[in-house]
Amino acid sequence: MKRKVTVSFETISAGSFSCIMEDEFEKFGLIGYGKTAREAEADLFVALSETREDLGDREVPVIEIGFRKFDVGAFFSYYPFFNITQFAKFVGINATQMRQYASGARRPTKQKKDDINRALSGIIETLSEDSRAFCID
Repeated sequence: MKRKVTVSFETISAGSFSCIMEDEFEKFGLIGYGKTAREAEADLFVALSETREDLGDREVPVIEIGFRKFDVGAFFSYYPFFNITQFAKFVGINATQMRQYASGARRPTKQKKDDINRALSGIIETLSEDSRAFCID
């Protein structure tokens, strides 16, 4: 049986990311590092494999990521197809300010995080509703 876990992605510095499994296990915890958020996630699964080798299959459940949490920089690293400038315009945030959030030079306030999350929810909802209405032919 798979256990769904939450993984939190953070920008450590420019060009360096971490991801940490937030769920607690009695005998282990997992963290991954990389030059991109996806590399950090891959490293987390290497750590999982190594932990399984050390502790055995009965001690380490099969893990599936059920929820990903990102800081702004890690989000744009994980999903590089999002254009920061256009996304900032969509959210209603100054593009320079959004780039500062993405680089880690500034941290967004709770209000700005809420604005970003609302915009993401809107994008997801729109794509979900329209997913059968368009394709590239």
